[in-house]
Amino acid sequence: MKAAFHTLGCKVNQYETEAIKEAFVSRGAEIVDEDEFADIYVVNTCTVTNMADRKSRQYIRRMNSVNPDAIIVVTGCYAQVAAEEVSAMPEVDLVIGNSLKNEIAERAFTLFENRTSADASSHVLGYDELLHYEDMGIVTSDESSMCRAYIKIEEGCNRFCSYCLIPYARGRVRSRKPEDVVEEARTLVAKGYKEIILTGINTALYGTEPEFEFERKADEEGLSGLEVIIKRIDDIDADFRIRLSSLEPTVVDKENVERLIKYEKLCHHLHLSIQSGSDSVLESMNRHYSREDYLDIVRMLREHDPLYGITTDIIVGFPGESDADFDDSLDIVRQAEFARVHAFRYSPRKGTKGAELKGRVAGEISKERAARLEKTATETAREFNEKNFDALCRVLAEEEQDGYVTGYTDNYIKVYIDATGFGGGNSSTRLGEFCKVKLTENYKDGCKAVLAE
Repeated sequence: MKAAFHTLGCKVNQYETEAIKEAFVSRGAEIVDEDEFADIYVVNTCTVTNMADRKSRQYIRRMNSVNPDAIIVVTGCYAQVAAEEVSAMPEVDLVIGNSLKNEIAERAFTLFENRTSADASSHVLGYDELLHYEDMGIVTSDESSMCRAYIKIEEGCNRFCSYCLIPYARGRVRSRKPEDVVEEARTLVAKGYKEIILTGINTALYGTEPEFEFERKADEEGLSGLEVIIKRIDDIDADFRIRLSSLEPTVVDKENVERLIKYEKLCHHLHLSIQSGSDSVLESMNRHYSREDYLDIVRMLREHDPLYGITTDIIVGFPGESDADFDDSLDIVRQAEFARVHAFRYSPRKGTKGAELKGRVAGEISKERAARLEKTATETAREFNEKNFDALCRVLAEEEQDGYVTGYTDNYIKVYIDATGFGGGNSSTRLGEFCKVKLTENYKDGCKAVLAE
């Protein structure tokens, strides 16, 4: 039996797809590319924007077109919040919610062997039933990279930002047991992965639910939440690094971050989602911090390391955003000297408070603001890169592209190294290893660099 997968959306979805794939393989399935003929197709959907919903439907139809007789399984956030809509699609055979993904392989195999009905079967828990972290086992590989691997440590979010549907799709915060996270990290490091990326729906909320309990070690007095995980992984005796996928200033503050950055293996890079540089827009978004609170974290990080890499997300065109509010967003991009900015145009989501707000920003204005933001962010990123030109950087060489070996520095600058002569004339001998480089010039979405050893 052959199975194929397509994943939309966040790194958590990508991680969960890997876990589902391993469950399929353990039952004897052969995993093939999504464009190939397969008996079962699994689409792991996203619902963060209206466009994500549309893309999810497109991929469902696309996979069905490859083999109209195949079993089509739909899971993920779109399946969770719009189960009836997804079930009504004639191509769909099985709908699985976000907290039942560990049942997908078994249910799909059973349906494949005993297909008796044209009606889609739906298995989706309601919000009030999303109470426990779903154990999907230890994920032992990551097909997206041979040297960087994600570990999911947390599920859910209880912040309810006014623009966001994800808390409804993922439920309340549930944290994974520290020992399971560390076991997975040890397994991946032993297999040769050099970068472990901790991810979750709201990573900073790890361990914050009142009922969360774990057996504390003697040297962990005073530690809580995310710091427990980082310390335990940092203590693993091997040459690798730890990266955090994202932190929310709604949860962490200057003092929280200051406690985290002392760990030796933790990359000098944080993704801190600000969403807007305007205090009035932040309040309307239900973000519980000010622009000055955010800049306090930035200043502390840059005092620790002037070249600390900070990346972020910014939404433009949120209801009520004035020209002055947008100028505040441009200003904070310059002040924070972001290494990278992900710019999004606001997409109203039915069921959120943001969809009910007045002062809708016209589409053309939102589009123009997004273009200006991206231009400013590109200029700022190039300026940040230039500050790194004289520094000796450690890069994880990941792959070869168009004559360059590419990878990322500790502070998240993408690096392009001439593959000629790399690793003694055979670049593959150094892929998956750390190397020291000096950055020389801005190039594409990062910098060119030369080996320093």
